[in-house]
Amino acid sequence: MGDFRVRPIRDKTDRRQAYLSQFDDLLAFEIMIAEGLFDSGPAHIGAEQELCLVGPDFQPAPKALGILDELQEPHYTNELALYNLEVNLDPYLLRGDCFRQTETSLIQLLKLGQKAAANHQAHILQCGIMPSLKYRHLQFKYMTPEPRYKTLSEELKRLRGGNFEIYLQGADDLIMSLGSVLFEACNTSFQLHLQIAAQDFVQQHNWSQMIAGPVLSACVNSPLLFGRELWAETRIALFKQSLDTRSSSKYLRDKQARVYFGKDWLWDSPAEIWRNNLSRFPLLLTSDDFESATEVLSRGEVPKLRAIRLQNGTTYTWNRLCYGPTSPNAHLRIECRYIPAGPSTVDEMANFAFWVGLMEASTELKVGLNKKLDFKTVKENFIKAARTGLGTTFDWMGRLRPAKELLLEDLLPLAKQGLEQKHIDPADIDRYLGVFEERVRAETTAASWTVRNFRSLQAAYGNSAAETELTRLMLTYQAENLPGHKWPDYQQSFPVNILDDQTVEYLMSRDIYSVAADDCIERAHQLMEWNGIHHLPVEGPDGELLGLLTDGILARAKFTNSSADYVQELMIKEVATVGPQDSIRDLRAKLLDKKLSGLPVVYKGKLVGMVTSRDLARLL
Repeated sequence: MGDFRVRPIRDKTDRRQAYLSQFDDLLAFEIMIAEGLFDSGPAHIGAEQELCLVGPDFQPAPKALGILDELQEPHYTNELALYNLEVNLDPYLLRGDCFRQTETSLIQLLKLGQKAAANHQAHILQCGIMPSLKYRHLQFKYMTPEPRYKTLSEELKRLRGGNFEIYLQGADDLIMSLGSVLFEACNTSFQLHLQIAAQDFVQQHNWSQMIAGPVLSACVNSPLLFGRELWAETRIALFKQSLDTRSSSKYLRDKQARVYFGKDWLWDSPAEIWRNNLSRFPLLLTSDDFESATEVLSRGEVPKLRAIRLQNGTTYTWNRLCYGPTSPNAHLRIECRYIPAGPSTVDEMANFAFWVGLMEASTELKVGLNKKLDFKTVKENFIKAARTGLGTTFDWMGRLRPAKELLLEDLLPLAKQGLEQKHIDPADIDRYLGVFEERVRAETTAASWTVRNFRSLQAAYGNSAAETELTRLMLTYQAENLPGHKWPDYQQSFPVNILDDQTVEYLMSRDIYSVAADDCIERAHQLMEWNGIHHLPVEGPDGELLGLLTDGILARAKFTNSSADYVQELMIKEVATVGPQDSIRDLRAKLLDKKLSGLPVVYKGKLVGMVTSRDLARLL
């Protein structure tokens, strides 16, 4: 949930005191490890569910604060954006029906959330990245008005020295810039927690890094961002870039991103993770009421370690060290952060059971990983899995293994063994690992289903309509708690619900051709002829709309033997336009009133798309 009792660092004296508190916490932590003061009893599991809020139009709905006020449910909390929520689940002892209890609890909490959301004309959606999310939803007004978020955003931007930049390549490319950390709000995950005995932490954390790539390859669910097909799990790259304080204009040497897989194996102590964070990353936040952890420890009490946990909350490893100040003994956990939300609750629980089973399995593979393998091999496996999902070939113990083969032949039997060792209910093992196995055998992840159906819908209705319809379908199938590999594909007979009060953005074309005012008439003519288009916007150097050229204008010029050589001599300069948020009703009226067959779509003075009567007819 994060620590909300924070503030910016005021000056060098304040910064020094913050560092002294960090060092005192770290010293106390190391003493606790050396003296065996951590809980080594039966392990617990826990989870955090991040959610998206979707309106009746299947677009992001910034209703989080109203829903939280109505819920008054301590398991629910806010997130960075007003169209996100988080559910913090109760921990359970790792035994018997703990996964079934977790699923039942989550379903009950989701029903409560859905009921409250419905009263605010919204739905709750579990997905890695909401398909209908638009760049405009990253405006500052969508950030939750919580000082922690604003302060964190401002401090990270100050360290970067400018806007955050996103550059992603997949089947499509995406290049964008933003003046806050709200790119992070695009991501929603299902975060898994497993208690680890302190004496086992080094080996277990190294193993969690080893299995991360193969686990992720079967769980991918975030292939789309702003209508672009990118990575199978785009969250991995997006989250890293959304908080990256590095800048090509400032640094030529190697520097570590605040979101990172890891720098190296652990060798001797979990404290190595926090030492690295303090060594690599400047402090962003502080507080006025840090305790002296070593003094608390000397009194025989459990220290909170608030200072270093605050720093830990502003650096982001995919397998994160978590400290729980529970009484009478504190405990350690590994938090698995790379699993996306969705596509359904049963899928999430299948992923959870598979990961925990692998973590708990007894295998010689775990022993001495830091001496057997180069860490970069494991890191590369993780990045490849995020890019290509089940299509990945892994470097596994020196052999190249396709994801499907590795998961079915090696890792699923290990996961089953690990769950059996913890005396998990056999029926639950069969159910959850069965869902996971069926998904892998069918070679159908949520990401592959999304891409396949996005392409079908895109061909039929265009980008924005496809994104919206995908969101609607996800909500429909999630309500049935149907595993993602069993979701039906879109069929042409499925109705796409078009309403007059939906927006132009829903049907406009974003991939448009344009010309410059000083382009020659011959180029404009060829562009129209080659690409079968009738309207050609005239665009300025900064993307501003300067005019419009049509095939009718060119035909008349040719018929009258016009002497015009350049676009600016023939273009219409007073151009009727629409905005992406104008309604389809208004668009229809404008086309009829002015007897037009197409209109440029302009947002904040910039050309963002084109919409024609043909687009409208195709959709209707």
